[in-house]
Amino acid sequence: MKADIVSDLIEAANLLMVGMGVVFIFLSILIGAVTLMSWLNRRFPEATPTPAASRSSSTKTITRTQGVSPNLVAAISAAISQHRRNQ
Repeated sequence: MKADIVSDLIEAANLLMVGMGVVFIFLSILIGAVTLMSWLNRRFPEATPTPAASRSSSTKTITRTQGVSPNLVAAISAAISQHRRNQ
């Protein structure tokens, strides 16, 4: 009976060590990948458009693609303000 408990504890310890090792290796690889992507992003930055051009084009794109009516925006805004007042 005592040998069964000892062997179970040894098996549990082995499983614990293997599991912790796998997690450690995975997290190490993840940290390395994030660090590499950060380095690559600093090394090869994307070209940024001028602020005036990006604002006007992004606003036009948002209104064109979303197509949200002003009445719907007003209704949602009123509902949010009413909800905040009731809290």
